[in-house]
Amino acid sequence: MKKTFLFLILLPLLTSAQPFKSEPVQNGVRIKFNSRIMGEERTIWIRVPASYNEASSSTQTYPVVYVLDGKSAFFPVTGVVSFMSEEDHVNYQIPEMIVVGVDTENRFRDLTPNASTKQANGEEAKTPEQKLMMSGSGGGEQFLKFLKEEVFTYLEQQYRTNPFRIYIGHSLGGLTATYTFLKHPELFNATISIDPSLWWDGAKYVNEAPALLKNLPADKMRKYYVSVIDSISYGGRLQFHTNAIFNIGKAMGAVNSKNLQYKVDYIPNTDHSSIPMLSWYNGLLYIFDGYHKSHFDYMKDPDLIESHFKEIETKIGLKMNPPQDIFEILVHYLTSPDRYPDPVKARKVLNMALKYYPTSSYFKDKLKALDTKS
Repeated sequence: MKKTFLFLILLPLLTSAQPFKSEPVQNGVRIKFNSRIMGEERTIWIRVPASYNEASSSTQTYPVVYVLDGKSAFFPVTGVVSFMSEEDHVNYQIPEMIVVGVDTENRFRDLTPNASTKQANGEEAKTPEQKLMMSGSGGGEQFLKFLKEEVFTYLEQQYRTNPFRIYIGHSLGGLTATYTFLKHPELFNATISIDPSLWWDGAKYVNEAPALLKNLPADKMRKYYVSVIDSISYGGRLQFHTNAIFNIGKAMGAVNSKNLQYKVDYIPNTDHSSIPMLSWYNGLLYIFDGYHKSHFDYMKDPDLIESHFKEIETKIGLKMNPPQDIFEILVHYLTSPDRYPDPVKARKVLNMALKYYPTSSYFKDKLKALDTKS
């Protein structure tokens, strides 16, 4: 009787319970290939923006973020970029972008521009362990050739890329990102160098920076963001490391060029391992400073949409059409009775949107509804 009574009590719960459904989620693809240049198998990770596969966005192109140490950095960077740019977050601080993570298993080979056995304090390696760790360094130029001829080529053939490229690296990755900015400025429009190992080879590239920066091409805007840890937590033991980073900032500050913008970002309460997260966010915010404009500004004067994106080309160096998401949220505000209805401005925004996204059924239907009411 007790068992029967318990079963009758639980029966409603059992019959109303819904089965849990598991569905896979996707945050990009991992691609492995045999590199002709590197002579080994290499791995890259790729994530396209939320709007990439929408039919109405089929003509839209996207800037590309290349982040080193792909295995560890790819997923958090895609999260930061998604949060800062995509419609689901109603956050348009930066444009939607393709994110490419590049694995760098042999970091001392791939991420060092020249061979060196000098330690971070400038002294030569003494122990067998130190010498072994730094042996084989200096493969940075070959790695850049691999990026340029194989990774860039693949991405630009297979995806709708905008020619605006960003390079992100941490530690030795920050060293090679800075080296690339100085020696190969044509490869990237902007650089995020996170607590970089600029002490490399007696701060070789910090010392060379003043001369290299004088030859920086003036054909387009280039932006450089570098973050530096709170060395107090290390008891001052990393002064050589932080000094090199501050000195690269001084070298850039001495350059008189309207097409060079830089920022040295000292981030308190961080160490070498924790600083990347804030640096990704702060760095992207700096690179795209001036990109975001309030939707209320656009609603007051819809002509600002096109003029603002022309201004972005001058200020940031990014040439792109106004994103579909911006038009959609403005149309929503201007056509919803409980928002800020204004059929005249709504029609103007819709006609502008259809100029860039002529296949969008959303814009067509909204315009048709306005015409029906008028």
